[in-house]
Amino acid sequence: MSRLPAIALSLALLAGLACSSTSPDDAAADFVADLDGERFVVRSTNPETITHLREALAGRRRGFPAGPLLRGDGGFNAPWSWHIDPAELQLVEFAIEVCDGRPSYVEAHISDFPTYCPWGARIVGER
Repeated sequence: MSRLPAIALSLALLAGLACSSTSPDDAAADFVADLDGERFVVRSTNPETITHLREALAGRRRGFPAGPLLRGDGGFNAPWSWHIDPAELQLVEFAIEVCDGRPSYVEAHISDFPTYCPWGARIVGER
């Protein structure tokens, strides 16, 4: 018997694997946060954090987004020139005051914010 059917099956399986994506972006979720009428978007790639953010959106969990601040909008936080690192984002209930501030203040003083923890920010939507 010819090995052609086995080769064809192997190629089909490999093609299927090549089409399925396992990049971190597949697990990413974007959430809109509001702080005194100023909105910004956070992205998480951590399944546990995504669950916490969804619980906060539903009113079943308290907290605000916090994490290391990176330059650039990250492809999701326009018009701001910064974003919280999606891999390090957490929903927290308390943080030190030095990382608190409105998004517009962070925009004007970005070099002063290695970490961002806007105390009054609330999750108001998921995109």
